[in-house]
Amino acid sequence: MVAIFAAAIFMGCNPDTGDVNGGNTEPEVPETPETPETPEAPEVIENNGVGEDGRIALDKVAYACYLGDVWDNGVADYYVMLTNDTLGVGSNGFEVPMHQGGWILYLDLWGAVSADHRNAVLPEGTYNFDHSRGMGCFYDEFSLATNNQEQVLVDGQWLYRIKDIFFQSGTTVVKHTSKGYLIETVVVTSTGEELSFVYEGEIVLEDQSDDEEWRPSLDEDIDLTPVYGSIYHYSSYPNENCDNYVISLFNVKELTSDGLHPNVTGGIKLQLDIYPELGKGVTGTYKIGKLTDDKYLLEKEPWVYYPGCYWGVMALGTFVEFVDESGNVLYSVVKDGTLSISENADNTYTINADFTTERNKKITCNWTGSLEK
Repeated sequence: MVAIFAAAIFMGCNPDTGDVNGGNTEPEVPETPETPETPEAPEVIENNGVGEDGRIALDKVAYACYLGDVWDNGVADYYVMLTNDTLGVGSNGFEVPMHQGGWILYLDLWGAVSADHRNAVLPEGTYNFDHSRGMGCFYDEFSLATNNQEQVLVDGQWLYRIKDIFFQSGTTVVKHTSKGYLIETVVVTSTGEELSFVYEGEIVLEDQSDDEEWRPSLDEDIDLTPVYGSIYHYSSYPNENCDNYVISLFNVKELTSDGLHPNVTGGIKLQLDIYPELGKGVTGTYKIGKLTDDKYLLEKEPWVYYPGCYWGVMALGTFVEFVDESGNVLYSVVKDGTLSISENADNTYTINADFTTERNKKITCNWTGSLEK
């Protein structure tokens, strides 16, 4: 994805809300504001950050956390964001490099469980790019790079051309050194380009391994009246004779740039994670599915929906997402109830949902409308 953003420097961010400087105070405005016709050009990182050795040297840890044994299978999740730049917040609400040639590298690495979760250590070894969460995996869905490719002066304001770069293969090698860690990542991008990154230094992993800690749960009934809906065919499972679709229904049209989340106070999203019969489309009646002993894996069969569950402080499966007055995201996960979907002659859909949450609250939705594919 390539997008042009205005960006604000990311300083003192409140981790719960993402507000710059941790609040919503009004900025001071000088009595006689002076705006130069041609503002001074921001710094440029030469050669798009690529050094003489052909590698992109990353020298800062933007974020690092230890999620622990989230699948209860003896393999822990380590998530690290490395950069060579000052970070800002783009108009989509996500972190972006603030200067042309700036990079962020996101690594989702799966290795041995740390002996002390409060002081977790990323294990040494080679992590291979793969669509799994097994030992030594460099997980594809949450590993990518973001590059500030260009800065452009538009109407007296510097804008930045930001590109998310996805991978098709690669390895990450982790070594422990006297400086902390040496992390070397070599990938082939989805367009066939080879990129090489290196980081050496300390990494302190924030402990997010205790799945019994407080979660941001919504403790109230929701009767949703959507104004926008989308549908995504996620995958097919011929051995289980079912497809997997995700339907998202929103009560607002102000969404994040990826179209996945409400981006305004009071915004609500109802996510329906459904498994209709293979090749039959989504029209039908669904019952709640069963999770395996692996805690998060669904026993796939036609005409079930994935029940809601928590992964860290986020929700998976079928759930409601709500943005409160402080900008915090609260969840209410579905534990029981009925769902039916029918397609009408004008290609709209009618969705009737009557769910019960983990807090024994009701989530209802009776709606007819179009679903953007």
